[in-house]
Amino acid sequence: METAEMPATTRTYGISGADHQVPETYTSCTSDNESAWRRFRKQLLDRIQTSDWTSWDPPEMVAGILEMAHTTLTASSCTLYLANGRGHRIHYRMCNGENRVRASQTKTNKLDAAAQWVIQHKQPIILNEPGDRDTLAELQCEPPDIHGRRVLCIPVLTDGHVLGALEATRHKSDEPYSARDLEIARIIGSTAGMALENIRLRESIDEGYHSTIRALASAIDAKDPYTCGHSQSVAQYSMVCGMVVGLDAEQMRTLETAALLHDIGKIGIDDAILRKPRGLSPAERAVVRDHPVIGAAIVHDVGALQEVVDLILHHHEKYNGSGYPHGIGGEEIPLGARIIGVADAFDSMTTDRPYRRALTINESMAELLRCRGTHFCPQALDAFAVGFTRYYNELPKRPRVLDSTVSGPLFVR
Repeated sequence: METAEMPATTRTYGISGADHQVPETYTSCTSDNESAWRRFRKQLLDRIQTSDWTSWDPPEMVAGILEMAHTTLTASSCTLYLANGRGHRIHYRMCNGENRVRASQTKTNKLDAAAQWVIQHKQPIILNEPGDRDTLAELQCEPPDIHGRRVLCIPVLTDGHVLGALEATRHKSDEPYSARDLEIARIIGSTAGMALENIRLRESIDEGYHSTIRALASAIDAKDPYTCGHSQSVAQYSMVCGMVVGLDAEQMRTLETAALLHDIGKIGIDDAILRKPRGLSPAERAVVRDHPVIGAAIVHDVGALQEVVDLILHHHEKYNGSGYPHGIGGEEIPLGARIIGVADAFDSMTTDRPYRRALTINESMAELLRCRGTHFCPQALDAFAVGFTRYYNELPKRPRVLDSTVSGPLFVR
């Protein structure tokens, strides 16, 4: 792209270089950068607030366990805690004098005294009478007020490890909890333990999957020393853009994977072309333009990557239809591909190449704006500018050339 002056009448996307000076030369990727990215990625996904344990409604698995406990233990409220304090509670009320129905549900962010004791001792506890609370005297917290309720709490275990606690309460006017109730609760606790352990194993598998994707992206970037870290940067820029357009957690993970693998097709491109220290000939440029098709073909038969095929294939399409490989435009281009296209262009412009210096952030933003509605989708571009500004101080830093002629705070207007 050619750099152009931005008309004074258009909106501007700016960033101050006063407080964020960085070297003008590119440095190699480091493990610190990888750790910073992992932290940032977790922060972004946490902010979406769609995680089972952060939403106000209990996830289906948790709701099923609580409903089972409510039915078999005739409880007025049931709570499933994780050992770290997160949890969900459902309250019930009597209906027609005989059946309990769900009245309300809340999430909890800390353990109550009974759950804390149970997790600490790996033992169940029954609090039927006010005197039973003496068992909790050792805790440095306020014991539950059981004058108005009875409490049965059991540890949720798997292979001897405590995952959390299941607590059921009854009104004081209800029957006290019995040894039979305790045995029923233990069975429910075993079911909960298996369910929670399955979730943990699934998360472990997902992390292994993402680690493999990141390693593959690093291998792609390593083909050219000037693109070291490029795929990771495109992924983080794409994710902040996805935050602004309101993608959910699953869509964000798909976008991240596609961004990390957007250049996987370059595996099939001759290194002599990729590392050429001068501009490419028309024939060489045609070869490079094949990389989205090659990349889509590589991931096409991988079942877990079906959602990213079109994003990889179309990330070099242009909004006006003049891109490649298929020359589609506008809404025909998947939103994820439009987002990756903006992020890819920005990272490329702000990185040194053998045949040109890196543009400053403001020069790059101006160039993106010049191509708004032609090369780049307006929705994706505006979301990128807002996201880049909003999250700039939290983004893992890759050396960038900042515009020293601009002073003042980071802004978008």
